[in-house]
Amino acid sequence: MSEQMGNGMISRRKLLKSMGAAGAAAVMFGTMVNVTNGKDDTSVTDSVYGKDGKKKPLNVADLACVVSTTIEELRALTDLNADSAYLVTNAGQEGHYVYDPADTTSTDNIGLIVVSTGGARFKRLLETPYLNVKWFGAKGDGVTDDMAAIQRTLDAASARGGGTVFIPNGTYIVSPSGQNRLFLRNNVNLLGEGTSTVIKVKDNAGDYGMIFGANSSTPLRDVRISHLRVDQNPQNNLTCNIDSSRTDSYYWQFAIALYNYENIVIDNVTFDPTCGKNTITLNKITAKNAIITNCRFNFVRAKGDPDYDNSAIYLNGRSHTVSNCLFYSDPSQKARGAIETHAGTSVISNNISDGYYTGINLQSSESSGEHCDMTVTNNTISNANQGIQFGPRLQHGIKNVVISNNTIHLINTVHLRTLTTGISTAGSSEDVGPHENITITGNTIVFEEEFTRRSSLNEGAYGISLYRNCNYTNVVISDNLIRNAPVTGIRVGSTAKVGVSTNIKISGNMIVNAGHYPATSELYRAGILLRSTVNGADISGNYISDTYDEAKGLFSIRVNDFDGTFTNVSVKNNLITTKQGGLWFSVSPSVQMDAPPAKTVTTFPPTSGTYIQGEIVLVTGLSVDAGKTPAGFKVTSTGSAGTLTSVTGTGTSGTPYLVVNDVSQLQPEQWIRIEQGNQLRRIVRISGNQLRLNANLTAAATSSPVAFAAPGYLAFGSIGKLPAVPDTSGSNLEQLELEVNQLKQRMRDYGMIF
Repeated sequence: MSEQMGNGMISRRKLLKSMGAAGAAAVMFGTMVNVTNGKDDTSVTDSVYGKDGKKKPLNVADLACVVSTTIEELRALTDLNADSAYLVTNAGQEGHYVYDPADTTSTDNIGLIVVSTGGARFKRLLETPYLNVKWFGAKGDGVTDDMAAIQRTLDAASARGGGTVFIPNGTYIVSPSGQNRLFLRNNVNLLGEGTSTVIKVKDNAGDYGMIFGANSSTPLRDVRISHLRVDQNPQNNLTCNIDSSRTDSYYWQFAIALYNYENIVIDNVTFDPTCGKNTITLNKITAKNAIITNCRFNFVRAKGDPDYDNSAIYLNGRSHTVSNCLFYSDPSQKARGAIETHAGTSVISNNISDGYYTGINLQSSESSGEHCDMTVTNNTISNANQGIQFGPRLQHGIKNVVISNNTIHLINTVHLRTLTTGISTAGSSEDVGPHENITITGNTIVFEEEFTRRSSLNEGAYGISLYRNCNYTNVVISDNLIRNAPVTGIRVGSTAKVGVSTNIKISGNMIVNAGHYPATSELYRAGILLRSTVNGADISGNYISDTYDEAKGLFSIRVNDFDGTFTNVSVKNNLITTKQGGLWFSVSPSVQMDAPPAKTVTTFPPTSGTYIQGEIVLVTGLSVDAGKTPAGFKVTSTGSAGTLTSVTGTGTSGTPYLVVNDVSQLQPEQWIRIEQGNQLRRIVRISGNQLRLNANLTAAATSSPVAFAAPGYLAFGSIGKLPAVPDTSGSNLEQLELEVNQLKQRMRDYGMIF
């Protein structure tokens, strides 16, 4: 057939060239298929499918001719030819259509079906495995509202039973409002070309519920959204108002929200900027199988409440994976949570969060049943206020949680919240379910130092903490590094002493400079703290250090009877170091501890050292006065031996601090007596020239002399023996009888006679 340029016909050779390599190959192998109306019984005539009426691929090369045309010309066409292919040349909508004389009902969707003014149906021949939104009228020019065109593409793919909607490079303006959104369809994927494919909310779109959603009466199944960018355009949506007092949801500005789903994948999607109460919401307890991976989030606060709650990813349902995602926000934008997941099973791994209040939040669900099964590993959380939180929902416990090998950096002095934690329990006052099988191991948690008390922070600044009014069973906290925890390094047990902790192991942790913050209550300023009722705990092999030149922490380990009831608790083999001395080791007598090392002195009475009531001390000096020098002694009252030279102290009544003029002669654990008020006190920490005492002063002291409070002793087992009396010839009977009676009494005292 010859070229006839005047009427738009072209030869087969021209046809092949116009289609390119892929299209030419399709023609050669007869693989270009006609697009039908999505029904199983096609209406395409024998001119397309052959005389037998059976559906088969169309070989375009068998058509009589190809006519070059436009969408507009097709709609106006009256001279119809079923043996011709019509090559549409509209920019972005290029493709080949054929006339289907048997179809009188299909709807015009531009991209696959064009209906003429006379009612003729022209149908696109697919040259690719996907549907291009530009075929359906999308412009991607950053000006045109493309929302309807994208929806037409989704619907057309759904009508075909599924497929991929392709969004090429460009900026596609969308206009969600109220309930109006882009409705996703079963088995229909969205595919862009990376960050150069942009779905952008139009300027001043106002309030809207979500950009992408679905009907929730049945699950949305088998959908993948990938390789594109979503721009919620908060800087130019000045007519919206995120108002948390509203009772509807049509202002939440979600990017993707599904309330019934199964098998959803969101990967390589960039949400920049994103601004809604949540960016991705997948929320139904009976839903299952969601994967979010390799996505990027940049939160910028929208117009409305100055501190509205928000999460980048909110998941509720069974079987979730969030991995290799990046979350960023300037702390001034008040991004609340990067990842929040409920129910389980879930794996959160290899994500990076920077600038969000909370990196990861885990919670059971009202219907979570007997397991949660959550693993959080190898995440990096920077410039946060709280790193990782976990907790029950109502009475439903959180169980089988592993939090391991995460790196958490907290900027508590920037966020200035009332609570700052590395890894901790969380929830409202009604969330009281138990915590079972919790493992927290191999994490690094670093706070900013905070030396000045602020009104918004009391004791709520913990490295690792299970502090809520709940029961805790089978908890392992091991091999973590916690640095600069303002108040408590590791804490188990509630402030109100509610709940029972059973089978707790805290071992191998390195805790540096915990308790340096001047909290209102000093009870919590500890490296390790147990509270409430504890049945079975092992605190061993931990390294607790205060590296300041003048010690700022208070307790190294506190398991004090004032804080709770402790049964089968062991505190052994922990190493505690400071530069100047101190960190109060406050442990209940009921706690199993390391056997004290045997104490020795070279002379009796000792000239230095602190001795505790009940201790046995051996005398090892070489100088012996036979029969008089004791082998050792038992300490009958606690005290410190030796003499202080010209030491004076000043302190205020009702406070536990004494400032002395000379600290060089003093050490922690020594007992001193303050002359003014005759006050006996133990030194528990030295910081500069300030002594922290074990109890408040009952009387003020002003340059009062300070002396050691001497211990009491009872000697035993004299070394050697007295020589015999040479003769008694000069003694009378009465004198001899008295000497014998004294000997008999001594023998009775030692149990030798009765």
